[in-house]
Amino acid sequence: MHQNVRTVPHLEGFHQDLQPDYGFGRFDRLRQQLRDAIPIVEIFAEVLAALQLEGRDLDAEQLAGELNLGADVVRIIEQLAAFGDEGHWVDSFGSVCIARINAGSDGMCDMTTFILATRKGREIAYAWQDENGGEGNLGVREQPLSMAEVIEMFDAVLLAQEGYAAGAGDWRDVYLCDETMVVTVASEFYPQLRKWYAAAISEWNAAHPEEE
Repeated sequence: MHQNVRTVPHLEGFHQDLQPDYGFGRFDRLRQQLRDAIPIVEIFAEVLAALQLEGRDLDAEQLAGELNLGADVVRIIEQLAAFGDEGHWVDSFGSVCIARINAGSDGMCDMTTFILATRKGREIAYAWQDENGGEGNLGVREQPLSMAEVIEMFDAVLLAQEGYAAGAGDWRDVYLCDETMVVTVASEFYPQLRKWYAAAISEWNAAHPEEE
């Protein structure tokens, strides 16, 4: 039997207070440019609604033709539609994927979970979606997450995917009891996350040696 020993890497040496912009500064500027370029509130609202509905698939030129908008507005709409677009099926208007969690048997990381941040007014709404149809809301914050906050959130997502409530325990006790399980985290915004989770897994394995 494995002993119930909880160990986690210390955050010393990691940029735990890092709060990346997620690019929302640029998104906010583009949205303001669009508002300035469309003085009629009803038309501005119609363009935003189209962006929300179509996202990257929006035909900006066609929409501009229908609403009698100029070429300068078309360029702004196209930039807003492309914001955060990485070509994934989860891409949507005003959203960025801040990290991806891969989990599966060794050599077959067969499920990817996307952690998304979406601009909502002046706030940021967080959520997760996975390739098996799972999804969940992760709350709304005024600022991007620090690395320490991201780790806490991701741990909760890993537990939720296995049917456990947040705070119910250590996700590693659930996943790593399968010796073939591989869990990795990748993020352009938090480049140290991969190293931190690799260390967390190594420490759990060291605390739970195989029975002879």
